[in-house]
Amino acid sequence: MLKTLDKYLIKNFFPPLIMTFGIALFVLIMQFFWKYIDEIIGKGLSLWSIGELVFYLSMTLVPLALPISILISSVMLMGNLSERYELASMKSAGIPLLRVMRPLIVICALLTLASFITGNYIIPYSNLKFQARLYDIRKQKPTLSLQEGVFNDDFKGYTIRIGKKGRDNRSIKDVLIYDQTSERRQEQIQVIAKDGEMYTTADQRFMVLELKDGKQYQEMSSAGATKKNYPFVRTSFKKWEKIFDMSEFSINQTDEKLFKNHYQMMTGCQMLKAIDSLKVKVQEYKKTLANNTKPYFHFRRSSDSTNTFERIDTSKVVFQNIQDPIQLLDKRKQETAQQKAETLARRIKEYTYTANSGIERTEQAIAEHWVWFHRKISFALSCLVFIFIGAPMGAIIRKGGFGWPMLIAIFFFMFFIVLFMTGEKLAKEQVVAPFVGIYLPIFVLTPLSIFLTYKAMHDSKVFNMDSYKAAFKKVIAFFKKMRNMKNNNVA
Repeated sequence: MLKTLDKYLIKNFFPPLIMTFGIALFVLIMQFFWKYIDEIIGKGLSLWSIGELVFYLSMTLVPLALPISILISSVMLMGNLSERYELASMKSAGIPLLRVMRPLIVICALLTLASFITGNYIIPYSNLKFQARLYDIRKQKPTLSLQEGVFNDDFKGYTIRIGKKGRDNRSIKDVLIYDQTSERRQEQIQVIAKDGEMYTTADQRFMVLELKDGKQYQEMSSAGATKKNYPFVRTSFKKWEKIFDMSEFSINQTDEKLFKNHYQMMTGCQMLKAIDSLKVKVQEYKKTLANNTKPYFHFRRSSDSTNTFERIDTSKVVFQNIQDPIQLLDKRKQETAQQKAETLARRIKEYTYTANSGIERTEQAIAEHWVWFHRKISFALSCLVFIFIGAPMGAIIRKGGFGWPMLIAIFFFMFFIVLFMTGEKLAKEQVVAPFVGIYLPIFVLTPLSIFLTYKAMHDSKVFNMDSYKAAFKKVIAFFKKMRNMKNNNVA
């Protein structure tokens, strides 16, 4: 019977899990596109390029989509069982709630392991591919678009305006071209033509402009004008041809090694090695600072004319009650000593500032490495925590479908995200330790999951408003009693 029950629960758990996982992944992908839509649209990307970008992005979002899908599907499953009184029948047959949840716990434990493996091994590779492709797309120029009556400067050094285009998208009329490719910036070249043709070569590498019956105006720089030439030249032509290179509109793949040293592209072991290297770097900064400032922290006596420090008889300081020994020197030597002391102090300050800046940057990098390291584990553990929140909540509310389960799941997931973002920010700013910041939602939600599981096992009414009103009235009555006692004592 129990094996049949396990199969029944698993059979009813996977369909909503797969469906909600797909919906969560779709929503997260759309969030990315809304953020970068201005940088992607108009670049002439092929379906293959967009599909490749979406695939790598979806791999990076799997650990974030899994917890919400587990939460929703577990609330839906247990809510449906409670609404149809199936869960009550199981309990009346002597099957406890934890035994009913056992197949779900096993599945979520496997999903927890899968989430960690994905975050530790697959996501670094997907992040590397995704960031490289996104960088190439951002760097790419928009697709060439020569519209009627609009000045276009997509080609470097040229501004082109086409008055009218034929229906064949080849013939053009009233063409105006400004050429600013001359080495002398003061020279201006302007080409005007009544008719012409515009087409690309068979391999799509070049665009050809063939203009007919036009004129070229060239304004020479004043420095280049002499008695033998003129500052303005006008040339008529029957045919004028210009070939433009289209390679600047194609995507050039960047070397992925440029992104490989970023902590988001590393596995857990690689990050631990990187953290050790960064800690060594901090020690090197401190050692360099000590070596650079050590010569300035001692008294020197030199016989050369440039050094104004002299040995001072300390007995004079004691007997003459002089607070500062430098007062024993004459006024000129005092001024020189003061100037030199200020110079040495400025050097020490510069060395200290440089070292502290390097240490702060390195410690910030260490914190970011630890944050990303613990992030992999935190998202994986959240899958296991949410099953102990979703399943008891479904048993308590006794509602199936998409209404209440979806509302409750979104509430708990938003609470998880707010805690996670707060802890991550505090950890990156080194306000709290990365371990504390990243596991903050786990620390908060784990006691809550234990509480809800306990309530569901004992059929307690968590949402019984009468009990909360009674408790609130007791608190109010207690404070009133304390106030009355205080008034009687004053009287």
